[in-house]
Amino acid sequence: HRDNWRPKVMKTVLNWRSPIFATCINLTIIVLIIMSNNNSVAVVKAFSSSRDSVPSNAKNTRWSPRSIPSDPLVIGYAHDAAKVEEAIKNGVNVVCWSFLNMVPTPSGKASIKTDLDLSAIRAIRERFNTVLHVAAFGGWNGPHPHPSPPGVGGKEWCDAFVDFNGQNGHLFDGIDWDLEGHDDRTAPTSLFAITTLDIMADFSLEAKTRYGMSVSLAPAESYLDAMAGPESDEEFSLLLNLPPLAYLNGSDDDRALLENTGFSHAGRQAYAYVLHRAGIDSFDWVSIQLYESYSRFLHETTRAEPQPITQVDALLNRVESFRSGYFVNLPDYKRVRIHVPLSKLVFGVANAWADGKKVVQVDPESLRQAEQILQKRYKSGLKGCMYWTIEEEGRDNVFMSSALASVFNDTDSMKTPTDSDEL
Repeated sequence: HRDNWRPKVMKTVLNWRSPIFATCINLTIIVLIIMSNNNSVAVVKAFSSSRDSVPSNAKNTRWSPRSIPSDPLVIGYAHDAAKVEEAIKNGVNVVCWSFLNMVPTPSGKASIKTDLDLSAIRAIRERFNTVLHVAAFGGWNGPHPHPSPPGVGGKEWCDAFVDFNGQNGHLFDGIDWDLEGHDDRTAPTSLFAITTLDIMADFSLEAKTRYGMSVSLAPAESYLDAMAGPESDEEFSLLLNLPPLAYLNGSDDDRALLENTGFSHAGRQAYAYVLHRAGIDSFDWVSIQLYESYSRFLHETTRAEPQPITQVDALLNRVESFRSGYFVNLPDYKRVRIHVPLSKLVFGVANAWADGKKVVQVDPESLRQAEQILQKRYKSGLKGCMYWTIEEEGRDNVFMSSALASVFNDTDSMKTPTDSDEL
């Protein structure tokens, strides 16, 4: 009977009603569970019928980013770590580390590069366990992720960052977009490609909805200009080498200044595209760089005719325009309303490196008065304030970290706004 036993046994085993079949299935399930609990990536891949949605270094991890501070944000940008601890002690609760770059590999894959001292960041992170650490992408003269390799979009760039972050001990709780122009007006990064803006938006949406990271924008004022007004109503451009509109449409002296300096490095609402494509809910805050060279804020408060307005009024005007919304014509989307609620709005200022002529010096007292008016008017205030840069702390005895913290903390010392202030 040696030739006949194998067919009979196999028939019994393959009969789904047989006890042997049931026992085999149960044992198989138990083995798979044990192997899965032992983090067997091979088993997960072998028995998965759909594409794994988590990058390799994020699998089987319980890491989650730190929560955004509940207090008003005091955001400082830093490259070197030397003065960061002091800035944190003085009130900074968000550090944007500048910069990380999105650089394709020779084989056409997304990769993240940086010259930041990651060991120093790790030491600071371990010492201050409530401070948010954010990876800032871009910077002036920094690279843009264009041209991106075929098939590499915002989702793939986000996956690359998640892998990078995991490989380095999850140093960063979120990302910040600071892509800007270039000193050389003919450089490829003196304009945005639509694909770059798409990557920024799609990366942001992925980082927020899939990974729960903080996501923020830090546009130069001309890149997200709520005060553009009738002279540029709804105007949009991908160019980052344009003359600043406030000066171009200003007085003869303003235009002469542009001609004499040769300055032509402004944009036209490019970040409005990113904000609209990803949606305001994808962003935790939007920091407007009032310190952009020859910004509209500088012009309004130092050169506007018949006379400049106060910094307090200029701040409040921007709040109201962002709150109510303004319209821009965007590629692919036509005329859209751009809106940033007060709960997400941050004003960015410079410390003592600003000269007051090319780059505005925003007085923290003006921010304090504007914040108090907003609290009285709306029972809430700005999301926070931001400054560039921590490396310049102490220059001319200016410590912007403590000055900005006092905008929100020293309420008893604030000047009481008058009715004319509110108007």
